[in-house]
Amino acid sequence: MIISSDTFWVFDLDDTLYKERDYQISGFDAVVNFVQQNFYVDVSEVIHRAQLDNSDVFEAVCAYLNVPLSVKESLLWCYRLHTPKIRLDTATNETLDYVGLHSSGISILTDGRAFSQRGKVNALGLQNYTLYVSEEWGETKPARGRFQAIMDTNPSATSFVYVGDNIKKDFVTPNQMGWVTIGLKDNGRNIHPQYFDDIDPRFLPSIWVNSLKDIKSFIC
Repeated sequence: MIISSDTFWVFDLDDTLYKERDYQISGFDAVVNFVQQNFYVDVSEVIHRAQLDNSDVFEAVCAYLNVPLSVKESLLWCYRLHTPKIRLDTATNETLDYVGLHSSGISILTDGRAFSQRGKVNALGLQNYTLYVSEEWGETKPARGRFQAIMDTNPSATSFVYVGDNIKKDFVTPNQMGWVTIGLKDNGRNIHPQYFDDIDPRFLPSIWVNSLKDIKSFIC
C-alpha cells in the first residue's frame, strides 16, 4: 500500500507513541516520593508486591500506612498529576519527523484524563500537534466525534490514517469511515495485550507493523 503526501495522519498516544508502562513506573515513583515526604516511609516494595499480585496498588499503600481508604484519592491524584519522566525513542522521533514532512499534518487522538494526557504530551515534546483528548470531548473511542472533527478541520486532505495498538477500540471507527488503519504490534510491554481470539475483523487494522519506523515504507 502506498500512502500519498496529501494524507492526514492521526496517532494514538499510549502504547503507540511511547509505552504506557513507562508512565506507570514514573507515576508510582511519584507516589513513593509523596509518601516518603509526608509519612517518612518507603512504600516502593509495597507497590511492587501489589503489582505482582495484580491487586490495587493504592489500596495496598493505604493498608500499609494504616490510613483510611479515602486517602487513596490523594494518591491517585498524585499519580495523575505528576510530571511524567517519559520520552520518545529515537525511531519514533524520526518517524514523526518523516511523516510530518510527507503529509498534510499530524494530530494525536487519545483516551484519558485531560491533565494526565496533556502532561504526557508535554513530557514527550509533542505539544505542537493538535490533541484530541476523550475527557475534553465527553466521549471515548470508538465514538465517532473526534474522528469526524479531524476530517472537518482538514478538508484539503485526500485521505486519513489512524495509527494505534488497541484492537478493542482503536480501529473499528476509522475503518468504518474509510480511513487507512495501521496497528502497532505489542512487543510484550503493552498495558493492554493484543488478544485475537474471536475478534471481529472490523476491529482489526488494515496494516500491521512491528515498529513505527516501518510506516515510512508506505509513504510516497
